[in-house]
Amino acid sequence: MAAAEKQSTQEQHLERGFVDEAYRDEAFPRIATTETPEIDHLSSTSESDLPQVSISKRAGTISKAKAKRARKEHHKTASAQAAASAGLRPAQDVMHRIRHDAHLRMSDYVVGYRDRHVGIMEKAVESWSLEGVEEEEFIPFHRVVYFRRISDDHVVWDREKRIDEIFWSGVSAKTEESNGE
Repeated sequence: MAAAEKQSTQEQHLERGFVDEAYRDEAFPRIATTETPEIDHLSSTSESDLPQVSISKRAGTISKAKAKRARKEHHKTASAQAAASAGLRPAQDVMHRIRHDAHLRMSDYVVGYRDRHVGIMEKAVESWSLEGVEEEEFIPFHRVVYFRRISDDHVVWDREKRIDEIFWSGVSAKTEESNGE
């Protein structure tokens, strides 16, 4: 790829927002820039006194330490966004919460699960087996589709619709946040 084509491709990526501006100069160095490191100072061994290596860029001078901090901050925000949209708590967590939370009556809930031969079936949480795979009545948690409260016939956790009113994760968490604002 010719140098002019490479530069125009890089500029297109920047314009379309494919690259975060915080570290764009590090990720897409301009062809016309000079990349000659200059040592600003040498000092003692403390972290703040480490030698700063600067790279002259078209937009000015940026130190490697600043670029590193910007990349680190970008990854922090990206991981925070991923955690916020991480999604639904697993069915096993919901089962344990219903079984062990004093505020929830275990006898008031049923589990909807996908049977391989019949389709969707329901079973009371009390009779759900958490024991080993050798038992005949054992049903793996990846087959659980929903948890339903019997008293008001309300689905409190649904894998397909991503509803979780036990831990308030998934879509339920986002709607709760928007209602609170």
